[in-house]
Amino acid sequence: MTFITAARFSKERLEKDENLRIRADQVQHHLREIALDVGLDPELNVTRAEVNDEVRIGISEYMDEYYREAPGSWRHY
Repeated sequence: MTFITAARFSKERLEKDENLRIRADQVQHHLREIALDVGLDPELNVTRAEVNDEVRIGISEYMDEYYREAPGSWRHY
């Protein structure tokens, strides 16, 4: 399955900065919650992966398309 990067963090900074780890967890939690809100399985539609020197939180292509088409605002700032 292809995932779209929704957030990315420096792996080194994430390991050293507790506040940044908390923020990354909040972003991932938010994405999982909005997946649940529309009946999508968060396990299949939200992922966290280490890619080289980054940690990326991504959403499935399907979830990305769904929310691009959906009315309202789903982004968490």
